[in-house]
Amino acid sequence: MDEPSSPVPSASASDAPTIDTAAIDTAEIDAAAIDVTALPPLPELLDALTDQLAAWMPAQRWYARKGTGTPDVSIRGWAPLRVADDHLTVLVVLAAAVPGSDPEDASARTLYQVPLVLRRPDESVGRREEGSEVGVLAVPGGPLRVDDATLDADGRAALIATLVSGDGALGPSLALASHRTVPDGPLPLGRAMRSRPLSGEQSNSSMIIETEGASPLILKLFRVLQHGQNPDVVLQGALTAAGSTRVAPLVGSATIRVGGVRTQSLLAQEFLPDVEDAWRTALRLALAGEDFTGPAQELGAAVAEVHRDLAAALGTVPAEGAAVAEMVKQMRSRLMEVAAEVPRLSAHRPTIEALYAAAAEVRWPPLQRIHGDLHLGQVLRAPDRGWVLLDFEGEPLRPLAQRSRPDCPLRDVAGMLRSLDYVSGAVAHEHARDAAAWTAASRSAFLAGYGAQSGQAPDPRVLAAFEADKAVYEALYEARNRPDWLPIPLAALERISAAAAEAGSAG
Repeated sequence: MDEPSSPVPSASASDAPTIDTAAIDTAEIDAAAIDVTALPPLPELLDALTDQLAAWMPAQRWYARKGTGTPDVSIRGWAPLRVADDHLTVLVVLAAAVPGSDPEDASARTLYQVPLVLRRPDESVGRREEGSEVGVLAVPGGPLRVDDATLDADGRAALIATLVSGDGALGPSLALASHRTVPDGPLPLGRAMRSRPLSGEQSNSSMIIETEGASPLILKLFRVLQHGQNPDVVLQGALTAAGSTRVAPLVGSATIRVGGVRTQSLLAQEFLPDVEDAWRTALRLALAGEDFTGPAQELGAAVAEVHRDLAAALGTVPAEGAAVAEMVKQMRSRLMEVAAEVPRLSAHRPTIEALYAAAAEVRWPPLQRIHGDLHLGQVLRAPDRGWVLLDFEGEPLRPLAQRSRPDCPLRDVAGMLRSLDYVSGAVAHEHARDAAAWTAASRSAFLAGYGAQSGQAPDPRVLAAFEADKAVYEALYEARNRPDWLPIPLAALERISAAAAEAGSAG
């Protein structure tokens, strides 16, 4: 589900905070050069930038607390990545708190990675990328323009270099260490490297790296930091080690430590160019009225294959009473919280709660590590390997600790069913066309493919509970970001409720 983009606010040198230091003689300094010995200490520069960062962050697609106002920002750690004669690249971790929140309330505070490039404004003319500017700082010797390093060629090169060199980075309260999937194996990068940002990113920022004579790579920078192992690295690393063709091979990653938080900072993996994601494929075919049941069945089999490989690599645990009760409790809590924010959900609440109760009484498949946020936009069709799954971080709004636990594989199945339902919803919303029959056939084909590969058809009561839970999550997302799309998850909840009632129970 794409989130509408917003213009990025910028700050001019005239309204930027001025650092009060002694003046220096800059007559002999090249206008593009930066004499780092003449600059204020980097902590002072970064502290002076916090107001501009606070104004800039809410407009970024990866900012997690949209609609809460301008955050209170503080620097938690930094490390220099590159010091060149005309620019500095610094990896910064900052804490953004909901304005007016209790400083002791950790739930109101989020850690973000914000790598920055500092250079003279004149030097950046002609090389600026859209939306890159954070602000301008007035400092001795002339102003410094500050840019998002992921939207700057020099900044991306500095981030990539942490993996290529294997050196990592070290600064006050922050340390970065790089890791390679094949120990001592060189990354296929060199002097002829080209890079560009990947458009359409949401919770993270990704960059495409191309080098002549080598396969292109994608470098993903995780924006939000939470303590623990990032599932995207853990799961794709396990699948790569198992030889799975259902993921792009993981090449390397980096671990970051800031304060008491230790987690993954970024990852690099093979990039599949010139391929279309399953969402665009399905939308195009549905609009044209063309059949998707064959690809949908293959997709169901591919998801089951990934579940099988993850279970073999990382193990399973029985879905016993306490674990099932905890998941159902989470579903109920989400329903209660979302219904308070989305009043139109309240009409479905009794039926959905009964559906959850019925699911809690039946047998669940063993719990294991899963994708956690599976939808058509997370899948590519590669000519030489079929369906390939992406982005194993899990649902962005769930805490990392929760996303890192063994989960029910039917959560992924339900996520794909909801995504197929969104195809007909999008066709109706954007083109006033009825694709309900197309979606029904595609959903059935996906389930058939999954059941055939896994050897067992999903229990319809458990699957319905997970699909309802996903639709509740979608209702919250749409209410906050795309109110015009809210009828899509509400219609799904109406359908699920009607099916439960027709079955003679809420399950």
